[in-house]
Amino acid sequence: MKCHLNEIAEIFYGPYEKAEVKGIIKYLVSSHFDEFFEPTFFKESYVDTRKDADKYLLQPNDVIITGKGHRVFAWAYKEEYGRVIPSSLFYIIKINDSDKVMGEYLANYLNSEKINHQLKSLSGGTSIPSIQKRELEQLKVYIPSIEKQKQIIEFSRLLNKDVELAMQLLKKKKALKTGLLNRIINNNKTDSG
Repeated sequence: MKCHLNEIAEIFYGPYEKAEVKGIIKYLVSSHFDEFFEPTFFKESYVDTRKDADKYLLQPNDVIITGKGHRVFAWAYKEEYGRVIPSSLFYIIKINDSDKVMGEYLANYLNSEKINHQLKSLSGGTSIPSIQKRELEQLKVYIPSIEKQKQIIEFSRLLNKDVELAMQLLKKKKALKTGLLNRIINNNKTDSG
């Protein structure tokens, strides 16, 4: 099934807040995300409870996507991150029917090369590119069956784990190389005098 994004979700910007060193709600900005679009650093980025916090608090199956800036990516909220509000750099995508669309699938779809390129081409603005809400709402989204969405999500998770393990292995090989070279060079110094 193909449909427009606004047919399956409500879309609105996160609030603009001044981040605090301490608080009860994490306040997401784009710099919190690593190259795999996972939040890795929350230090000193919190907000206190606001009157309309419920509107902005991310819930299971919600997705956020950068609406402003050069780095366009989507992320599906996970409960393990606790109470989170995304900044005004993000659109919040609240999926209407979780029995038909899984947030993690939608994030993978929006991060796919073809769709990500399409999203970047929608960006307007001179110094800071931004995606207009009406353009995002009209984005065509392919929604397969829930079973197929689950397969895509599982496949993506396996590939992410594989990449993570490969990076850990590379880091260890670099450390081994440095250690061996240091040992060889230091042994040569003591042999020669």
